[in-house]
Amino acid sequence: QKNAKDMLKGRCVGILFAEGSDKSAITKLKGEIEDAGGMVKLVAPKVGGIPVKGGTLKADEKLEGAPSVVFDAVVAMLMPEQAAKLAKDVAAVQWFADAWYHCKTIGACKGTREHLLPKANIEPDAGVCMPEEFMQVGAKRHWDREPQVRDLP
Repeated sequence: QKNAKDMLKGRCVGILFAEGSDKSAITKLKGEIEDAGGMVKLVAPKVGGIPVKGGTLKADEKLEGAPSVVFDAVVAMLMPEQAAKLAKDVAAVQWFADAWYHCKTIGACKGTREHLLPKANIEPDAGVCMPEEFMQVGAKRHWDREPQVRDLP
């Protein structure tokens, strides 16, 4: 496995957040990705200033306008109640389903693992990590997942 810094250089990571998400945790991960040469787009259910733990954050993209296919990897940093709410949103479920289908790394917080991943029929594998483990896994493809998502000969 390559060093995570090499895997992130030139790659774009989408970080999904919502009301109540932890601003300092998001800012820390964003900085680590950027320090490794990657780019980050903050994605949320709505654009504009969103109240989060520690202040406000402005999304770069609205969830339904930034499908996960445009990112090299995705990370969800949600409060459990927001993850439960988003589990009823087809765009949010599709965001994870597409990342899974395209064998991308998915950083999934506890609430996302509990509420969103099951809705997208995702059974976590080595490419599904906690957000704080994302830098070790990196923005790479997990081709071992391919037989689970496609009917290959």
